[in-house]
Amino acid sequence: MHIHQIEIGNFRKLFSVRVDFAKDKTIFVGANNSGKTSAMTALRRFLLDQRLFSINDFTLCNWKAINDAGACWEAALAASAELPDPCLTEVVPFLDIWLAVPSGEFHYVQKLIPTLEWRGGLLGVRLRFEPEDPSALQADFLKARIKSAETLKAAQIAGSASKSVSLWPQNLIDYLDRRMGRHFKVRAYLLDPTKLVDPVDGVARPQDIAAASEPVDGNPLDGLIQIDEISAQRGFGQISASRSSRDGEATGAQVDGRMSRKLSTQLRTYYDRHLDPQDTPAVSDIEALYALENARGVFDARLTDCFEKALGELEGLGYPGVTDPKLTIATNFRIQDGLNHASAVQYVVASTGGTVLRLPEDSNGLGYQNLVSMVFALMGFRDGWMKEGKASSGESATLTAPPRFTWFW
Repeated sequence: MHIHQIEIGNFRKLFSVRVDFAKDKTIFVGANNSGKTSAMTALRRFLLDQRLFSINDFTLCNWKAINDAGACWEAALAASAELPDPCLTEVVPFLDIWLAVPSGEFHYVQKLIPTLEWRGGLLGVRLRFEPEDPSALQADFLKARIKSAETLKAAQIAGSASKSVSLWPQNLIDYLDRRMGRHFKVRAYLLDPTKLVDPVDGVARPQDIAAASEPVDGNPLDGLIQIDEISAQRGFGQISASRSSRDGEATGAQVDGRMSRKLSTQLRTYYDRHLDPQDTPAVSDIEALYALENARGVFDARLTDCFEKALGELEGLGYPGVTDPKLTIATNFRIQDGLNHASAVQYVVASTGGTVLRLPEDSNGLGYQNLVSMVFALMGFRDGWMKEGKASSGESATLTAPPRFTWFW
């Protein structure tokens, strides 16, 4: 028994594709950003850990349809009309797996046999990442939208917010970005081998599944497929463990004795060395530093208010005592701390209906990620060597020899 082929739909840039598998070995070859990594990621999401799914795994051209669905729900609620069907089946990611099962191995695939007439050949199962309870998703989204509208209205009445303030969730995509794991799960549906058709002009034509179809109990592929993964090597994305940022803090995450850096971390290092307004500030930096200080004051006041009750309970338990230091909450952040989160560096893909669509840095092809990483590594070396930016102050460590790069192709 082996995987004969897979069909991937609504997953990242793979809107509807078929991948045929050889019996012994299959190698993906294609141009940068052609979808090789997306195909491997789809297998990882559906077969290894569905908790890794995010809204960025949904095909970008479907985002408008998803937001339109949410807008329809809101419009119906506002008009006191019957709420539309909350089904999102047409836009959710799915993976069809077709197994070639020889005689003598039927007992391994009992859950996948569609009819009593089946006598061997291909068996198919669709894994679909979908809302477990569409009505609950709809209700929770509408509740969140009502709450944000009420909060914004109250803030405007109190004079503490302007009409330009944006509160979560702005739309259904924004809601799913934070609440995906609460509502979605992978479900399995049996496919009919007699309805399997060939792609047309390279576009797969996966079969339709009736809305009334019931999912298979459990995971029908449990024990049938094993996936072992070796993460991609990214040349300039890795530096030695001995190298560190200018402030003495190691950059990146330790992986196999080396330091692996994402592009966002590399940009942060470049900012630290050549752009940081807090390092020997110039007149042009004053406005940014003022805004940062003002934001910190507002944030500290809010944190103090939030933690007041919890710290009060702690004091009620006896801490601090007479000679113990008092616990307080204060922030100390820098502008470049904004580069630490997962979606700091983004790619602007398109703009539809006045909405700019963005994807995080790991959604770009590995080849292009390497290219951008190389450019910033070289620019960082050049600016340090030529004393550009903040390095011109003489505060930065002087490079006495060119860095040694290891190239991976």
